[in-house]
Amino acid sequence: MLFRSSPDKSDDAGREFRVETNFQLKARKPGGVPRDKALTNASKNIERLKPSFEHWLDNEINELLRIIANTNPGADSDISWIDDAHTHSQNLADVGSTIDYQLLSFVSANLCRIFEAMKTGAPYNGGIIACHVDALRLARQQQYRWMRAEDLPELSDGLRRILESSQSGIQN
Repeated sequence: MLFRSSPDKSDDAGREFRVETNFQLKARKPGGVPRDKALTNASKNIERLKPSFEHWLDNEINELLRIIANTNPGADSDISWIDDAHTHSQNLADVGSTIDYQLLSFVSANLCRIFEAMKTGAPYNGGIIACHVDALRLARQQQYRWMRAEDLPELSDGLRRILESSQSGIQN
């Protein structure tokens, strides 16, 4: 960080001096853990946390499904469920990508876009949500867990198309 000794910027006689933050000093301090070892340690910690992550993942998906199942958009003007569903979808998208559940993150991110559109006035479309919920259930299964959206082009392209068509209907 650079600071001027004179607050008047027109003063050419002002001098600049470097201010070191505590973090900057520690970051340049000799020693520490080499990058490769830090990455290895982080990977080991993620592997160690995966069993508890599985439990959290099941709970998060089940809560999202419960919120969606209890929705009655035609009879209920309360839309607070959209915020709750968005929060759970965002949690799944964020944490899923950290743990490398890319397909789950892709589907969850799409659900986030759907709920964001609904927050701004898009109509409820149960078919699109149900399609993404089915894809979320699929992504949770053991044989699909480590796949990326690109590994299942029919599924991912189909989800992208229905999401785009729903959003283009909102903009028109």
